[in-house]
Amino acid sequence: MLGGNPTKKSLVFQSLLNGEDITLDVCSFEEVLPYSLLSIPISTITPHDNVWIASSMLSRIADVTNTLVVIEDEFPIGTISANEIIDGLQKRPTSEFFSENITKIMNADFYIDSRTVNIKGILDRMGKSQNPFSIIQNDKTSFSQFSIRQTLEIGALCKTDFGAGSFEKRRIASFKRDDTIKDVIEKLKKEQSEFVMLEDEFSFVNHEIILEKLKELSNTQNENIVNLSASTLKAITPVLISEKLSISEICKIMINAKYPCVMTSDRLITPRDVLDVLCKEG
Repeated sequence: MLGGNPTKKSLVFQSLLNGEDITLDVCSFEEVLPYSLLSIPISTITPHDNVWIASSMLSRIADVTNTLVVIEDEFPIGTISANEIIDGLQKRPTSEFFSENITKIMNADFYIDSRTVNIKGILDRMGKSQNPFSIIQNDKTSFSQFSIRQTLEIGALCKTDFGAGSFEKRRIASFKRDDTIKDVIEKLKKEQSEFVMLEDEFSFVNHEIILEKLKELSNTQNENIVNLSASTLKAITPVLISEKLSISEICKIMINAKYPCVMTSDRLITPRDVLDVLCKEG
């Protein structure tokens, strides 16, 4: 059980409408997210674009979102993230894959929500999804995004003293420098994890880091780019934090990071962990 508290208490947040204390089960987006965040436009791509364009765009917008929305006739028809691209590469692990049309790999299973919907319901649904992302419809042809990054904005408004030491401790798979990129991808998929750890080090890689490297390799003549050494991946080292740091302070640290994650002496904390806390404790 998260936190291990004998008495279950919901997390408390400050309403942006009236400043009062609220819980997530009784509030909408407007009450916990600033208007500017509610109005972050979706990052769009057309069904005529190829995987290379999608990969390049995802790299450029990594500090805002990890998902592109495929638009046709001014309406969403699918989404693309690093997950879909890497899944496609597993099936066709050559540089030629990047020339394929994105409609072959896009995820057509996505949600469109209204701005007034209860936020707890969306968070619970996102918590069960491999790619936590929702499209918010403002009017007939105007759409905003709600990605896992914006759960950090919600967590930053939390007034409850829920510390880093209360986050669930999860097992994280490790890889060796002499493993292949394919090995790392398979471990991420098997563990259904955001990150895998470089053995005997406090360095990590995720789908986005792998995609960044594979995009660089797409211009080579290598017949099987995922068979290259995992040592070529640019692993990241998370910010080390105290176990006493609150969920609000943790979220504020991660908000502006390209690859948001922090680490205590014995656990890694990511936006997915924040989402899990909001679902289970909110």
